[in-house]
Amino acid sequence: MYQMDAIRPSIERLSLAIANSLRLEIAIFDRDQLFFCTPTYLKKKGRTVHSPSIQEVMNSGSVLVNTPGEMPSCIGCRFKNHCPATIEILCCIRVDTQVVGVAALTSFTKEGQKRIQENTPLYLDAVTELGTLISDHLKTAVGDQGSASQDHLLQSALDVNSQPMVLADPHGVILRYNQRAAQLIQSCGATTSSLWQILPEETVRRLLRGSDLFECRVPVGDGIAKLTTRAVRVDDHISAVLLRFSDEVFPKETGAPGGIVGDSAAIQSIHRMVSKLANSPTPVLITGETGTGKELVARALHNQSNRSRYPFVAINCSSIPENLFESELFGYEEGSFTGAKKGGKMGKIEMAQGVTLFLDELGEMPLSVQPKLLRVLQEYELERVGSTEKIHLDIRVVAATNRNLKELIQEGKFREDLYYRISVINLTIPPLRERKGDILPIAKHYLQRLKQRMETPLQTFSPQAEQLLTEYPWPGNVRELQNAIEYSANLCEEKELTPDALPEYLTCPAQELPCKAPAPPREEDQIKALLTKYGYTLEGKKMIAKQLGISLRTLYRKLDQYQLSGKN
Repeated sequence: MYQMDAIRPSIERLSLAIANSLRLEIAIFDRDQLFFCTPTYLKKKGRTVHSPSIQEVMNSGSVLVNTPGEMPSCIGCRFKNHCPATIEILCCIRVDTQVVGVAALTSFTKEGQKRIQENTPLYLDAVTELGTLISDHLKTAVGDQGSASQDHLLQSALDVNSQPMVLADPHGVILRYNQRAAQLIQSCGATTSSLWQILPEETVRRLLRGSDLFECRVPVGDGIAKLTTRAVRVDDHISAVLLRFSDEVFPKETGAPGGIVGDSAAIQSIHRMVSKLANSPTPVLITGETGTGKELVARALHNQSNRSRYPFVAINCSSIPENLFESELFGYEEGSFTGAKKGGKMGKIEMAQGVTLFLDELGEMPLSVQPKLLRVLQEYELERVGSTEKIHLDIRVVAATNRNLKELIQEGKFREDLYYRISVINLTIPPLRERKGDILPIAKHYLQRLKQRMETPLQTFSPQAEQLLTEYPWPGNVRELQNAIEYSANLCEEKELTPDALPEYLTCPAQELPCKAPAPPREEDQIKALLTKYGYTLEGKKMIAKQLGISLRTLYRKLDQYQLSGKN
């Protein structure tokens, strides 16, 4: 007779490691009672187990609970009408022919529900593998080979994760790490297996005190990585520390993992504002010309907030057809209109539960939809199309636009009440021509990012190239500057960037440089010039929209605005 109590410490460590890796809660049942669970699971569901549901898993092998409270096995459960779980996958644990228990992966959030629904086979494999690992270890432990099996069990738990993972003991000694972490530790130049050798002293002290650090940035080799940690506790004592590093390593010299690069007073002010506003629930409106980096600021707000452990949800208001806008944003119920999917559909706003919702190009939002968005911002609840049920929302709303919303209000294209509700805090990003000191830092930062994904000998900029880059007015702002650097990185055959490897529009004779107008060309004149260059065909207009960094829909609106759409 196999009893899981024989390997309880190993099961606890394995379950906690996998729970942290997958960002889900885990519960292990010993036939008909709770054997072990993560703290959140215990807090939400307690120790009382609904035996019929466990018995169903033992009989069928695996069960997906995607409608908690509505399944046959839920009958009689104390949570039937108010189940805290949003989704659950359960798997039977067997040793040979003997059933020894049940393993469950559970989420109590909308974000976790979405992840499992979109990748159900992946998570089913994960919980099945957990059951197999427990089964194999139990068999080995009974045969007095528990030590070797425990090593294999711990290593398997780390290897399931694609991100760099490290497990250390309460003193900072590294016990285990996966292959991705092995490469990371090697890049740090570590000579011993200790956290003290690869992380700042203060960071290690906080880890070993049991602090959970979300959004901690640490130096790694030649760059900076985001570090998430979790103390593994058994009987209220720290038995290990689990560390997960981000896949992306940002260059140290920029000091800007959020992507907001620059030393100008304007950018430093934005950094301070982002730091102050990160955890505020208040809506933020980010304004600025096309290509100035509005989404980078929105992501920085998210990454520095306590919501950063979950995805950033971005919606481009110019890319959704007007007739689909309401159903895409707010979702719909089954049968609410012709073509509605069976079972209905969750809207993009509802998908952002618990995270940051970014509404890009807000000025393109249809007037007909704006009252519903206003209600979301006032009441933090929504109703799906075809439903009267109110869904409570836990979201942080950040919006961005390159249009003058006050002018749109005067034209009757944007609601005044929505404007005042969404622009409680307004962050304006100046165009690149007004902060020339940021041009070279941005160019060098982007070059370093390019070198991580493409082969180029380019390393530095010649004084002549730097002058050309600095003097150009950059009507397309940061996006246009990035395009120019990527163009040069593809063509340059030397370590130093010289003017001949820059795009043609930057390489006019040096004597003409002082004659450049200090202000950029008017948008209307710029579009006229591009129409002359690319023509009025659909392909030509696509090229123009790409160069301006705007959508084709926005370009057509500007052509009408400047009365330039007469030709086809």
